[in-house]
Amino acid sequence: MPILESDWKKFKELRKIALDRFCQGVLADAKTIAQHGALSAHARYGMLYGLIQDRNKDMAQAFDHNSQSRSSALRGLWLMVMHDLLTDAELSVLSEDALDYISEVVRQPYELEWVDEIVRQD
Repeated sequence: MPILESDWKKFKELRKIALDRFCQGVLADAKTIAQHGALSAHARYGMLYGLIQDRNKDMAQAFDHNSQSRSSALRGLWLMVMHDLLTDAELSVLSEDALDYISEVVRQPYELEWVDEIVRQD
């Protein structure tokens, strides 16, 4: 379902906000992982690698594949809301149609999943 022309213009601004928030979140999580002194450097590296891989997939879905055209913008918006990248106040500028489309989205903000470090004894 294509987004309305009036929503498309607003969506492009919301997309910028969400993308910046997404990137800030990834950088904050990367910093948290890098500074976690209880894990070895190797464990932190592995976590950072996984974080970047996972978030890069999410970024591609929300910001590349599903937000470059009017026909797929609502799907991108759905993903941005699901990842808790836009507030209700920011979304309130959209039409009733767009708000209805995302009304069932369950917000699932990112959380770090810490690894249990396995110490090998050779």
